[in-house]
Amino acid sequence: MPAFENETEERYYYSDDYFKQSGKTYNEHLLGMSYSFALSTFEIRGAEYSKALLKEIGFKDISVTDMVEKPTLDTIGTVIAHKKVDGKNLIAVTIRGEKYDSEWGNNFIVGKSGNAKGFDDTSIKVRDRIINYIESNHLTNNKIWIVGYSRAGAVADLTGVYINNNLNTFSTTADDLYIYTYEAPAASLDETVYENIYTIRNKNDLIPMVYPVEWNFHTNGQIITLGEDKKIMSYIGLEEESENQEIEMNSFYNQFFSWLTSRLDRETYADNLEEPISKLFDIYFSKSDEDREKLKKFVTDDLKGEILDNQDNFGKIKSLAWGACGHKSDYIYDSIIDIIKESMDSVRNTPNGSVLTDEEYNIIKNSLTPVLKTLGPIIVDDVNYYDGINYDEYYVNDAPDYYLTDEELGIKSGTAEGYDVGYDDALYDNPKNEYSYDESDRGYGPIYYDAYKESYIEAYLEGYDFGLYHKANPAARGKYDGAKYSYTIGYYAGISGEEFDSFDYDFYQEEWMTEEYINAYYEGYAEEYAKGYNDALYNPVPEEEYPDQKNLYHFRTLFKNVSIIMKEHHPQENLKLIHNADSYYTAYNLTEGNNQITNIDDGENDNLTFKTSGHLEKLVKVYVDNNELKEDDYILENGSTIITLKDSYVKKLSPGTHTLKLQYIDNTIEAQFKVEGKTTNSDTNTNKIKQPNTYDNISHHIIILLIGIIGLTSTLLVKRSRV
Repeated sequence: MPAFENETEERYYYSDDYFKQSGKTYNEHLLGMSYSFALSTFEIRGAEYSKALLKEIGFKDISVTDMVEKPTLDTIGTVIAHKKVDGKNLIAVTIRGEKYDSEWGNNFIVGKSGNAKGFDDTSIKVRDRIINYIESNHLTNNKIWIVGYSRAGAVADLTGVYINNNLNTFSTTADDLYIYTYEAPAASLDETVYENIYTIRNKNDLIPMVYPVEWNFHTNGQIITLGEDKKIMSYIGLEEESENQEIEMNSFYNQFFSWLTSRLDRETYADNLEEPISKLFDIYFSKSDEDREKLKKFVTDDLKGEILDNQDNFGKIKSLAWGACGHKSDYIYDSIIDIIKESMDSVRNTPNGSVLTDEEYNIIKNSLTPVLKTLGPIIVDDVNYYDGINYDEYYVNDAPDYYLTDEELGIKSGTAEGYDVGYDDALYDNPKNEYSYDESDRGYGPIYYDAYKESYIEAYLEGYDFGLYHKANPAARGKYDGAKYSYTIGYYAGISGEEFDSFDYDFYQEEWMTEEYINAYYEGYAEEYAKGYNDALYNPVPEEEYPDQKNLYHFRTLFKNVSIIMKEHHPQENLKLIHNADSYYTAYNLTEGNNQITNIDDGENDNLTFKTSGHLEKLVKVYVDNNELKEDDYILENGSTIITLKDSYVKKLSPGTHTLKLQYIDNTIEAQFKVEGKTTNSDTNTNKIKQPNTYDNISHHIIILLIGIIGLTSTLLVKRSRV
């Protein structure tokens, strides 16, 4: 198994009988064999394992494509061979689905329409190879067996769909098509389920869901789900980890992709992400193992260190990051990207950075903008959406400046400053006759200034009028001041679930405050506090709209559990599930018949029957006391193995204890049985030494001597007559 970290050997079970039944009939043993066949291709720059396996089970004319050369974005490794089975040509096709270096990048190319483009383009190559193989070897009346794991599973699925719709081209029938895919991402827009395609999934594996059903992607086989539900820790907003809860992995995947696709559609992904991501993977996997390590260190050590050690840059990125990701402000995004690029240039010529060519280096730099601007807002929206804040109001009223776009910041700043100045002017009867602002202090674009000026003028007038009213009416001002702070306090109390039992009003007992003002303050405070508290409990997600997602922080949950999640896609882990699904791998032993006793002198039938849990078709030979039996000596029945030693054979055995040994292809099972009879006391005579009978021995020697004399005399007479 070259797919595993430590190369190991694993048993597989093959029989031509798997293909003597229809491909529409599920076969647990073919499921197990197909997985072994799929794993045999997991070898970079070679196909020795697949070729050895195929030769061992009788296939010939082995064709290897894209397995020896270094993988690229456009390659797909395949091994094809054929043999005769049941009077037809069985064509075996295995597709490399792991350890394929730069082919990784192809997985991220989805396209804007049709089947997932990367997988679909690759499937066209595979089906053309099968057609060419059939023509080159002059094969007709074919059975076709195709297997694939992960990426190769998606390709096998699409190839199976094409063959099902073009059976004559491949000189086959639907009954003679056997497609087994494992952990395959959905890549087909065709919703048809084909009876001869089997889609085997570990129910805790993330990979089969990466191209989501919300984008109308499907697999086309009968789905066979393996494994038991497992749980991971889910993370809730920005709350403490003590607030987190366990969630079933499969349930989390469904929620994650449902949420993600509501914010990232296929067209946006194709326009902004598929090309830079595929190129980044191509750069990484095109390197040698040594250079890959240097490339990782370039990012994790050199670049990270440059950013963290430069306090000015780090401070700017830290303060700008949320704003850039939360709102698509080009100014803030460009600022962050410029800082990262400057840091990259500073460490470009380190030993680690030198593994990149100039072209590769520029590709990485050019990828920053589309990746950051597309994924950033989604990631931060995940934080914001579930922390209970109503951001439609928060952005305008309370958000830190770096959260906002130029326009939002202009509105917020103009409104806040204009209203406060207008209000204060009104209190002191000192209205301004002109409205001005200093553009040089803020450093934003023209959108900001236009929004600022418009909102400032409007807010100033409103603030001035409101201030005059409050000056004349202390009770109104009291209620306004009480409400101004209480909503925010109530809101955060609601998030923490700590409702205040009382309000401390003594703080506001100042000489200038009238009783009317204070009473109004209490009223406004209490009313707005209760409103803020209740809103915090239920905002921003209505319970009935997202009942399962409330408070779930998707990306943090994903990143915190990434090692656990990706383990579920590991071929070695999934091998255990496959073995559990194929009863050939189940441990078996003797279930009935041990220590039987029979008396061969009692005139009764002396058949002896033994049962094991081993499969009958795996039985190779039968022994008694290490002597191989003939087929006439016993009867075999399924169940799983039922063997009966015939009466005629048992009666030939000497008295005493005997050992039955059943030799399977992967196990040996033994049973003891005892034969009595032929002597009155077999137990006591067993250990006696038998004395030779002198008379019998003399007669024996006389007979041999007479035969010898007769033979010699005959020979002499014949010779004499010829003379």
